[in-house]
Amino acid sequence: MRRYEYKSSEFAQKISEVSEKLKSLVWEMMQELRESEQMYRSIVENAEDAIITIAPDSKVTSWNKGACRIFGYEEEEALGRQIDELIARDSVGKEAMNLSRKVLQGESIKSLEALRYDKNNEAKNVLISASPIFNERHEVEAVTLMYKDISELKKAHEQLLRTEKQATLGVIAGSIGHELNNLVGGLLIHARLLQQSSDQPEKVKSIAETFAANLEKVALHGRNLLSLSRPTKPRFEPLDLNAVLDETTETLLLTGVLKYMKVEKNYSQERAYIYGDRNLLEQVIRNLEINAAHAMQPGGRLTLTTRLEKNGEELLMEFQDTGHGIAEENLKKIFLPFFTTKSEGVGTGLGLPIVKDIIEQHNGYLTLESQVGQGTTITVHLPVAKDVLFTKNLTLS
Repeated sequence: MRRYEYKSSEFAQKISEVSEKLKSLVWEMMQELRESEQMYRSIVENAEDAIITIAPDSKVTSWNKGACRIFGYEEEEALGRQIDELIARDSVGKEAMNLSRKVLQGESIKSLEALRYDKNNEAKNVLISASPIFNERHEVEAVTLMYKDISELKKAHEQLLRTEKQATLGVIAGSIGHELNNLVGGLLIHARLLQQSSDQPEKVKSIAETFAANLEKVALHGRNLLSLSRPTKPRFEPLDLNAVLDETTETLLLTGVLKYMKVEKNYSQERAYIYGDRNLLEQVIRNLEINAAHAMQPGGRLTLTTRLEKNGEELLMEFQDTGHGIAEENLKKIFLPFFTTKSEGVGTGLGLPIVKDIIEQHNGYLTLESQVGQGTTITVHLPVAKDVLFTKNLTLS
C-alpha cells in the first residue's frame, strides 16, 4: 500500500512539473505572439505605402499612416467610410467599384496600375495589390489593400519619353533641314526662271507646277515636325498597323533618314487591327527604323514585314536590317537604359528601353535576333483587337 502511495505522489509531482513547463511555454508563446503582433502593427502603421483593410461591405476598418500621407485623410476621417467613396472619382469610379467587387469575391490582385484621388482631388498614380482574408467557411471576411504611390516615377518616365522623343526629333530635324535646303534652293532657281519666262506661258505653267509640288513637300515636312511635338499621353483606339507602319516609313523616306537605304515591304494581306496609341507606335517605328539606318551603310536593305500568327491572335511587325549586327555580349544589355553601341553624340541609350516599355503598355513584347556582320531583326508582337474588323466592316457597308 505504501509503495503505491509513493508512486502516486511521484506521478503527481511529475504532472505538476509538466504543467508548470506547459504554462511557461504557453506564456512564452503568448509573449512571442504579442511581440510579433506589435512588430506587425509597427511595420504596417509606419509603412510608406497605404495599407488599408476593408470589410465585406467595402467600409474601411483600418487605415495606416501611409494612407494618411498618400490620400490626405486622417484615420478617424476614413474609418467606416466606403473605400471607393474616399479615393475614387467619376472618371475612375466604375473601374474602382469593379475592382472592389472582384477582391471581395475572393480574387487577389498584384501590382495593378490605376488612378486614384486624394482628399484635395489630386490624381495619384498607384500600384494596387489586394489580398482577401477568409474565415473557416472560406468566406471573405476582410480584404487588405496596398497602394504604392508611383506618381513621381510616372513623371520621371514621361520625362524619359520626352527626352528620347527630342533625340529622335534631332535626328529627323537634321535630315529635314538638309531636304528643306535642297527644296528651297530649287524653288529659288525656279523663281528666277519664272522672272525670265514671263512671255512663255507653257514654260511658266510647268515651273508653277514644280513650285506647287515642292511647296507641298515643304508643308509635309512642317506637318511631320508638328506631329513629333504632340504630347505622349496614351490614347488607345483600333488601328490598322500596316497603315501606321507604312505612313511612318514614308515620312522617314521623305525626310531623308532612309533616303539612301533600300526599303522592302512585305505586309500581311489579311486585315487585322490592334488597340494602340498611334503617337506611341509611331515613336516605336521611328526608333527602330532610325536604329536600322544607323547600323547600315548607304545601299543597305531594311525589310519591313507584318504577319498574323498564333491562329490570328497575334500580329507581328518585323524590322530586318543588313547592318553590322550586335555582338553577343551586348545582346543582354541592349534594352538597358543608357546602354548604347553608337558613338558619342549619336545615341542616348534610351530608344530601345522606351520601345520595350511602349510595347509592354500595348500588352505586347519584343524579340531580337542578331549576327555580327549579317544584320539584326527586331520583331514586335502585338495582340490582335478582337471584333474590331467585324465592326469596321459594318461601318463601311
